[in-house]
Amino acid sequence: DRVKSWEKKLNTVVECLDIWYHVQRKWMYLESIFVGADDIRMQLPEEAKKFDATSKIFKGLMNDTNGNPNIVKACCADNRLDTFKDLSERLDKCQKSL
Repeated sequence: DRVKSWEKKLNTVVECLDIWYHVQRKWMYLESIFVGADDIRMQLPEEAKKFDATSKIFKGLMNDTNGNPNIVKACCADNRLDTFKDLSERLDKCQKSL
């Protein structure tokens, strides 16, 4: 039972890290656009608001992880994988709106 439990946890960690890196790359790219360029924010105010909301969630996750830097706990936290999937979809929509 312990082996199966660890196998499940480690599979979750792998899946979570994969999407986490993907989200982080997208967030970094879009942050440079939405935070660094006021003209973009003025031209796309709704998308800027959506990015800001998404960014707030992402930064909250990063702060939580920084406070407890245990990768298994970070990836296996309640709804963490689903949250990253949702963030990925939101960031995709922001990027497509450009």
